[in-house]
Amino acid sequence: MKKHEMRTLIVIVSFVLVVIATLSWFNKPTPATDLEDDFSNLTWTMAFEELHQTLSTEYAFTDWKSINWDKLHQKYLAEIEKAQLNQDFDAYYLSLRAYLNEIPDGHVRMNNLKEIDDQYIGGGFGLALAKINEGNVIVTWVDESSQAWVSGIRSGDVLLSWNGQPINEAIDNVSTLFGGTSATTENLEIKKAAYLVRAPVGTKIQLSYKTPDSSLTESVSLVADDDNGLSLSKNYPDSVVSNKLRDMFVGVDNPDPIPDAMVESKMLDDRISYLKILGELDADLQETGNLQSTLELVRNAIETAHQNNAQGLIVDLRNNIGGLDQMTADILGYFYQQKTFFEYQNLYNPDTKSFELQLMDDGSQALTIEPSEPYFNEPIIVLINPKCVSSGEGLAMGLQNLPNAETLGFYGTNGSFGLAGSEAKIPGGLTVHWPSGQSLNENKTIQLDSQNGIGGVSPDIRVPMTAQNAIRIANGEDVELAEAIKALHNKLNNQ
Repeated sequence: MKKHEMRTLIVIVSFVLVVIATLSWFNKPTPATDLEDDFSNLTWTMAFEELHQTLSTEYAFTDWKSINWDKLHQKYLAEIEKAQLNQDFDAYYLSLRAYLNEIPDGHVRMNNLKEIDDQYIGGGFGLALAKINEGNVIVTWVDESSQAWVSGIRSGDVLLSWNGQPINEAIDNVSTLFGGTSATTENLEIKKAAYLVRAPVGTKIQLSYKTPDSSLTESVSLVADDDNGLSLSKNYPDSVVSNKLRDMFVGVDNPDPIPDAMVESKMLDDRISYLKILGELDADLQETGNLQSTLELVRNAIETAHQNNAQGLIVDLRNNIGGLDQMTADILGYFYQQKTFFEYQNLYNPDTKSFELQLMDDGSQALTIEPSEPYFNEPIIVLINPKCVSSGEGLAMGLQNLPNAETLGFYGTNGSFGLAGSEAKIPGGLTVHWPSGQSLNENKTIQLDSQNGIGGVSPDIRVPMTAQNAIRIANGEDVELAEAIKALHNKLNNQ
């Protein structure tokens, strides 16, 4: 069914004047068949049946994640049939999103339709929230032009209830239908706090809160107004780290500037070099007509770090979109002195209807890290977050395994490391994506993909989500980078 498989779906994307001129293929192609399934000319019900049959057959983590496909089919087929009978496209779209949201995997996704989404989450209450380590839910940001501000709510206030529910219960009940699938529990909790304060325009709610230094409870009523999604931009990590590149791929509007390249590097001070890698693929983000080699950009950055006598390195993998595993292994080669195992790739073959280990270019089954020059062996801090996904997680894993490197962040990576690239078109201009391959460790066990809400790469240095840090984040302060610089200086001073 698929001509090739990719770690992350990388296609030629035109976005205004931007062209990402790259196609990322795996080393071993599957049998020469169509790249995608096209069910878009079928009825909604028939398309769902075909999608379900394909997805339940090819999805790589059915057993690993204990997916009950029969139960999902029974539940959502009835909803799709009802939508078909009533010719209710919105109900059809919402049912499909709910169906996919049952699968805890960041690689399982469907494109959003903003005109429908905004009917449900288009309104905001002038607030952004965060659940902090102490267990409280606090206000991190208040729009000074909002009713919330006029009512006296300020950053740092502790929320006690939301529309009659205790605040933690209200957050637990939040739907993240429009926020995409969540592979890990901690990523799901971040989204729930973000979407509690989203509602249809005109929705009225009542909340109670108290200031941090008072036991007096205040209650206010608020009405959701059209804020163009402003509160979502004040959450972690969006208020600090741009999601422009991923949004370009999936067709989501984002006013942030287009990155100059897939790699950014600079000296932060006279001792520390900074290297940001947006993805493991080649791209021409500024449409210059010249496809830039990401591997070469990384190599140049490390050479420059040596020339500047950098004693330490911060590798920023936050919001890394993934890409090619071979490139990931090649980048890791600059940090390794010995040939090292990276992964086995276990991919679904539609001809044999089974998962098969893939052969690499050299005929072996294992993808390995081959040492390369220039070699960097000074202390390293690796910045990670839940939007570091796919091959980005593999890069984080490979660096974390080094004795001179530690990962740092508020949270771990996405927990979605499967071999992605399978997709199906369905009616309504919708496309569903899923992983049809597994990354296996040396024991041929699935690695990094989440199970029971736990997965990905965890921070060796976990920055606490205190009230102070949450408010700093909402104000656009890069707390994680500041903590990485501090940690690296401590390492260098103690050498």
